[in-house]
Amino acid sequence: MDSPVTDGLGAAADRFRLSLSSVWPEGAEEGAKLGLAVSGGPDSLALLLLAHAVLPGRVEVATVDHALRPESAAEAAEVAAVCAERGIAHETLRVEVAPGNVQAEARAVRYAAMADWASRRGLCALATAHHADDQAETLLMRLNRASGVAGLAGARARGTVPGLACFFFVRC
Repeated sequence: MDSPVTDGLGAAADRFRLSLSSVWPEGAEEGAKLGLAVSGGPDSLALLLLAHAVLPGRVEVATVDHALRPESAAEAAEVAAVCAERGIAHETLRVEVAPGNVQAEARAVRYAAMADWASRRGLCALATAHHADDQAETLLMRLNRASGVAGLAGARARGTVPGLACFFFVRC
């Protein structure tokens, strides 16, 4: 992961490179590609720009459109445009969310769609962006569910997906 820094990201890209190499040491292998889940929000767009700067030509992007909000298709199109401007492969994954607990159902279908996409693209890693507010929200949700001490943590830096031998999520 010793690529030149582009887009004027300087020190931020250097910090990102170090953080990424600590949770994705496989990225140092020649030809290793990183999949990114990019929603269009500021945290995932920052992930996109930093990953592109650090791994030029080694990043692919997926945006999941749950169609739960009228603006979701336009947001996915904006991500596609940002990727096209930089020559980054992008795919919008349109999914249907089953009735019930909308948040849980959306999360399940989102991760299934991303795992399928990554498998089709030959990617063994997918990075998702989580900022401090996301981490605090995860902790509070687990506390509210009476998770116990073992469950009181934010999102892990790295996790696996059951049923996929080489696939894992890197949370940046």
